[in-house]
Amino acid sequence: MEWKDVVPVLAGGLVILIVALVVKPVFLGEPIGFLSPGPAPVLTLPVYVPPTPAPVVPPFPEGGAAYTRNFRWTAIDGGVQTTQVRVPEALFLAHRATPQVADPLAWGRYAIADADRPILEDLARRVAPPAGNPEEDYFRLMDLIFFVQQIPYELDSSTDSYIEGAIPRYAVRQGEEAGYSKSPVEMLVDGRGDCEDAAILMAGLLDALGYDTVLLRYPEHMALGIRMNEFNPYYAKYPPKYFTYEGKHYYYVEGTDYTTISTGNSTFWGKPFAIGDAEGTGIPGVKSGTPEIIPLRYIPTPNEYRIRPARLPAGGA
Repeated sequence: MEWKDVVPVLAGGLVILIVALVVKPVFLGEPIGFLSPGPAPVLTLPVYVPPTPAPVVPPFPEGGAAYTRNFRWTAIDGGVQTTQVRVPEALFLAHRATPQVADPLAWGRYAIADADRPILEDLARRVAPPAGNPEEDYFRLMDLIFFVQQIPYELDSSTDSYIEGAIPRYAVRQGEEAGYSKSPVEMLVDGRGDCEDAAILMAGLLDALGYDTVLLRYPEHMALGIRMNEFNPYYAKYPPKYFTYEGKHYYYVEGTDYTTISTGNSTFWGKPFAIGDAEGTGIPGVKSGTPEIIPLRYIPTPNEYRIRPARLPAGGA
């Protein structure tokens, strides 16, 4: 073979080598073989590991000063029950030192305050132990309702409603009247309260057990609404009253004390209010009116507003 025949063969081989070592890697994004000392490193992203949460330190230590309250009530089966509630003094004083929420639509936050939750969960389990079947679950629910109903009623404007014997600093005053919405632990420590205090306490206890509840606000009264898909109380001899909110049925539940029965000169406790019983309250607005429904978990939204162009002062930039 002559030299002139070898040159084209060598040139063709060189072109093939360049394509294999340079052109192909460039197009495929691979490292150029003769420039890389070894296999290209594999890029891996680190796996996200969430940080370990710091241990939660109770804001109100067990060993601190506390209010201890003993409660005695009649359960649905007629038996007399007793229980004790311990509320850290620091927690109670923190509530008393907090300004009141002006918007009634946000009063649900009192019922589900995180600081009160452990106390309400413990109390709810003792008043209404876990049930084993639907019938027991119904009695469990009623025992918790009856417990709250038997806490003595007292108006916000009465100094007897507060353990200090004085109306709290942040009570909302309207003339001679005073309004004060108690948190659940305040109601328990004071040992008395009015309709809204009872409804808020009942809502907190039932929410701690997983029941879906709302507050029912009338012009002159407040009660509770509890969601029930079906209503079949064992002793109901009245048309149960309910309200629809977001497609769900919430049945009326009275939070204040038992119906009183008078005989001659004597007055004694009578039958408590059952779920759906709005007739026995004796309050005209409750019998015929429609309440404002207040969900416990409510996020306020800002009012609509318009941005208007501002006129700059003379000579302004």
